[in-house]
Amino acid sequence: MRVVRAVSETKDLNVAPPSGTCCPVVHSLGSVMAEQSASHEVGFRLVRSRSSVPRARSLLRVKLGEWRAVQEAVETAELVLSELVTNAVRVAVPGDRMIGVRIECREQGAWLRLEVSDACDGRPEVRWPGELDTGGRGLLIVDALAFCWGVKERPGGIGKTIWAEIVTPAVVSVPEPMVADSSVMS
Repeated sequence: MRVVRAVSETKDLNVAPPSGTCCPVVHSLGSVMAEQSASHEVGFRLVRSRSSVPRARSLLRVKLGEWRAVQEAVETAELVLSELVTNAVRVAVPGDRMIGVRIECREQGAWLRLEVSDACDGRPEVRWPGELDTGGRGLLIVDALAFCWGVKERPGGIGKTIWAEIVTPAVVSVPEPMVADSSVMS
């Protein structure tokens, strides 16, 4: 089995999906998943400091442990949240602005949505750093690990929220594709 990774319009355009929806493949699982799902949600605010990155990971780990999330989801979510919070800490905003974090969990971590809000108006861009560059890989990591991700404006027009959704293989899987021509290599 292999995991199908949806690349939605929201990812390509870096905009959020309509409120109350998630990525197309997850959304297409239908109401059966939603009806059977125990949904958990938590939000918290962090100061703009490097120490907030491990603090965010710790809070995430505690909450996902309470919600009995699967280990694979916890590990992936920790890395994605670390990258999003690191980006929020690094953006230029007035010093008293805080970082907002929201975590939503369904199906014991089989579906997670992580949101990190900051007061910066700038839009994040995926960069392609050189081998010797010491930074600039955060969104590449988010893009590789998240099922989908994007950006939405915050209510009130101050800043943005970057969101990422994580889906473990237990939720969305399909058979490996069959290759018609044996000379084609993948």
